Amino acid sequence: MSDDTPPPETPPGDASPSNQQPAPHPVRAALPPLIESRILDEVTHGGQTGFIVRTPDQRAILEHLRFEQNFEFLKDITAIDFLGRDTIERFQVVYVLYRIPDKLNIRLHAWLPEEVESVPSVVDLWDSARWSERETHDMFGIVFDGNPDLRRLLMPEDFPAFPLLKDYPLKGRGERRQFPLVRPRGNEMVEDAPLPYPVSIGRGMHTPEYVEEVQRESKPRKK
Repeated sequence: MSDDTPPPETPPGDASPSNQQPAPHPVRAALPPLIESRILDEVTHGGQTGFIVRTPDQRAILEHLRFEQNFEFLKDITAIDFLGRDTIERFQVVYVLYRIPDKLNIRLHAWLPEEVESVPSVVDLWDSARWSERETHDMFGIVFDGNPDLRRLLMPEDFPAFPLLKDYPLKGRGERRQFPLVRPRGNEMVEDAPLPYPVSIGRGMHTPEYVEEVQRESKPRKK
């Protein structure tokens, strides 16, 4: 004999579990409302949660995470170039934070417009930022206002480009021609004079010839 008893009705205002919004991350929930409202999105990747904001809104959030939520360890600062993709801005500056007692990682991604070349430094929040900001500046040309030492870290001081920009050719553009070449000759290493290379390139300094070469080198080659 079948049971014809109708299922209980859902009380008014009681949303089903499938319609409920997921609870915000505890770190986000602990932010003051004015600061939390600046977060555009929350993403999870590889077991880490990231908050998406615009520059310069990241500064207030980073200050809160450092002093109020005890993220005392800055693991890294880097950047992402989204050239050619349908994104809010071309660049993201990425901060990776770690809270030692509960081993919690949090990322903060700050959208940076292409025409804006600088963001506030966080050296005053984490002293280790002087190194990761320096490397990010060296690779992407982003200036961190307030960092006391933005000398190039990986590239020569007079290198005229930023190698991790997506419009920088994978094989380079011949910049090494301006640096001395050291070649073995017999039992000695002899330094040759660099070849002339007069064109300076870099973020905001692309010549029409450079753009033309990038477009040519970016075309897929037939196998």
